[in-house]
Amino acid sequence: MRMVRLISDARGLMITLVSVVTIASAQAAAPSFEFFAMDNGVGRGVWSPERQATTLREIGFDGISYNYTNPSDLKAWLSELSKRNLKLYGLYFSAQLEGETPFPAGLVEAVQLLRGSGAVLWLTIPLPGRPGDYEAQALTRIREVADMAASAGLRVVLYPHLNLYVATAEHAFALASRTGRANIGVTVNLCHELAAGNGGRLPEVIRRVAPNLAMVSINGAAAKLGPGWDSEKYIKRLGEGDYDVRAVLQALAEVRYSGPVGVQYFALKGDHLENLEASMRAWRVLIGAVNVP
Repeated sequence: MRMVRLISDARGLMITLVSVVTIASAQAAAPSFEFFAMDNGVGRGVWSPERQATTLREIGFDGISYNYTNPSDLKAWLSELSKRNLKLYGLYFSAQLEGETPFPAGLVEAVQLLRGSGAVLWLTIPLPGRPGDYEAQALTRIREVADMAASAGLRVVLYPHLNLYVATAEHAFALASRTGRANIGVTVNLCHELAAGNGGRLPEVIRRVAPNLAMVSINGAAAKLGPGWDSEKYIKRLGEGDYDVRAVLQALAEVRYSGPVGVQYFALKGDHLENLEASMRAWRVLIGAVNVP
């Protein structure tokens, strides 16, 4: 009788251990980042909004970011995306630090069109024409855009860009932290961090800016880069080049990043459709190799 009880207890323990392993495996599943294409790789200026949205849906993207032009174009984008349950993740534009017209024409109307969409105002800050200390002016511009965004229930996310005033995620984070606005986030752009010399410490950068991290862009790239900008090295098809993009995604998982990830196509050669399909294949391999701690 005792032997039967021992066997029964052993079986129960085995079932418990299997359950624990199963739960642990589920908890270590790949992160579920939403994945979008930047419109510079989706036939910008060539493909119609209908073709762009249809193609993205067929390949499996969750949506797109849009380089702002005017409200009428934005309406067409939003309509075609909505028909296919796709998202507009970011409306990309600049705020000038000099001049009487710092924002693009029609921006106020465009912002209102985005109400309820979940899109962010993806903001770049170009360099002024003259050298000087522009931190105070940059803060003013960012606050103005943040207030504009808040009027439609939206967020502003700073977009660091090589050779612009805000060129790195860490500078963007420092500015966002000083604005006194709660609806401001920052972006980590892989190619621009590489250009700034931060490729070897990108996981550290991600940890530093994690409290405000709201957008990320990735792409394939060369691991060893020379001085100056070289698009063919900084931006390759996702899955190409020897830079460890998986480590970037792993760092995002480790800081519990929950925002979207976009793929960059600036100046990328080749057929748009082939590039999109290749990047989706690479994305599935990369994200499958990342575990949530």
